[in-house]
Amino acid sequence: MKGIPRIKEFPSDNRYWRVDWFGAIQPNPKLPREPALQVVITPFKTPDITALPPNKLASASSGLVDYTDQRTISIGTGQLPAVCVGSIWRNSECQRQLAGQLTEFKGLEISKHTTQVLNASAKAHNQYIIPYTHYKFGKAGYLSKMVAIEYGGDPYGILIPMAELVRFYYAVSTDLADVIFSGDLKHNLHAVLNMEHTWSEPEEQREVIGLRQRFSDQDGWILARILNSPEAWSGATAVHDAMLKSRVNGVSAHIESNFPFAGNTNLGARCKMLPTADPNKWRYLVLSLVRCSAAFPFRYLTVYRDNDNNRAKDGDDKPDDEKKPGWCGPRVVPGQQGKPFQSQQAPNKNAATEIFNLPTDRFGDIAGKEPDKPTKEQCEYKSATIVRPPVDTNLLSSAQGDNTDSTVGTGRLNSTYERAKALPASFDTFIKAIEHLNTYEGFSAKIREPDELTRNIPLTKPEGYRQWSYLDSARSLKRRVLIADIQSNNNYLTAIEFEQRPNEKCQLGTLHLADGSSLNKNKIHLALEYLATNRGVWKSRPDNEIIVKPYKHVWPSPEQLSLALIKHFSNF
Repeated sequence: MKGIPRIKEFPSDNRYWRVDWFGAIQPNPKLPREPALQVVITPFKTPDITALPPNKLASASSGLVDYTDQRTISIGTGQLPAVCVGSIWRNSECQRQLAGQLTEFKGLEISKHTTQVLNASAKAHNQYIIPYTHYKFGKAGYLSKMVAIEYGGDPYGILIPMAELVRFYYAVSTDLADVIFSGDLKHNLHAVLNMEHTWSEPEEQREVIGLRQRFSDQDGWILARILNSPEAWSGATAVHDAMLKSRVNGVSAHIESNFPFAGNTNLGARCKMLPTADPNKWRYLVLSLVRCSAAFPFRYLTVYRDNDNNRAKDGDDKPDDEKKPGWCGPRVVPGQQGKPFQSQQAPNKNAATEIFNLPTDRFGDIAGKEPDKPTKEQCEYKSATIVRPPVDTNLLSSAQGDNTDSTVGTGRLNSTYERAKALPASFDTFIKAIEHLNTYEGFSAKIREPDELTRNIPLTKPEGYRQWSYLDSARSLKRRVLIADIQSNNNYLTAIEFEQRPNEKCQLGTLHLADGSSLNKNKIHLALEYLATNRGVWKSRPDNEIIVKPYKHVWPSPEQLSLALIKHFSNF
């Protein structure tokens, strides 16, 4: 998986292992600052995962794995950003495949009335909410917590493991995981933020935070949300509070938390369907969250770092001999994929810190936003150079520590926003044609916002294997898709363009339903799957629910393509 390093605690036996659940949080005597988190893993029955169809991998089926060999491993909590339920590992390395069917829940209401906290082993009407016949979370997960959200009239319609809630919303990086599990927010806040440079500017909907050096700018968004949302503060601090309470009571500690907001959201997730007592109803077990549209309690973020050595404007800065030594520490370098994380030895504080960036676009409300960094009138600090002998390491640790004898390096996982690439020039005529449609009376047209289901052509084989769905198989570069919604007289037409290789002459396509109603993303995704199966040839599926018509890819002008699409409406 892109950016994710190896984790030594996963088996190295050439088998494929699926992460099925998270268990208790346990003290790690070898790393006092970083507790260990139990991870329940199960091997696939089929040694060669490429022999399985992609839809089987996505199903998270119980029949694909050997539960007789299900086992529990423990990893440092700082590695949680790299591990989700449904991730698949082989020889300590995360694979490209992720189990779970991509699903989007629109207009989901999150409140005290619509959510409740349950044990994973909870029952309703004398039946397990997660039927043992359909999903096994192991003995370690029996007392773990999950959040149930009312959906479709079912109070348990959507089930989310509590550890996944923390991984997705709070522990988005190794450093934030350390803050969440250590309790620093309540007990050592000055180690996280300089509160003298942290305040709110509600009239501008802006938050200013004095961010300590070890945290990334993306961490700043999460910390500012925690400070400014009662729900986020409760969810972020509940993790350590629950650990303390369990320690006092002498019982195993399991992750407790809650959503960092209340209100409406669109939630994207990889899910497994579970049966209910009603044969006509199913519920969703969320394996991993993908995207959340919920609003942050502010629009803008200013990051103030009080002890860095960024210089002020030329001519205004102090001379270096009048400055105080700024922060100094180990070098920061890009992470080396060959070095695995482990949880048995502390890192050497003098070793270079290796950073692994995990691309994400999980929070729609801050997509594309960058925090402001005000230029200093004068810089109070200068770089403090301390020459230390290099530390040769071949293992990494996500723990904090002061060890100077270890040969283990320091590794950090950072969540970085994955910015959309510029659209290819081949899409230009299509985009202009859609814009031009709005100049005709009675027509309304716009490009649809891409999402997980419709951003790319779906794969027909496991990720990483050569296939038509890739624009470039050698680089695993997926073909991007551009979708437009066109409306006239309450009839809807969907037009689709997709990326092509230089020598290809595929056509763009239009889709519509016989009754003229709008196509949702799930139906479009099915049409794209069929397109991929037919290697770029537009065809109607055998059920004929979606009516498909191809158009030539190259047009002399956007206006002519617009006229062709308008003519299509005469067939409704």
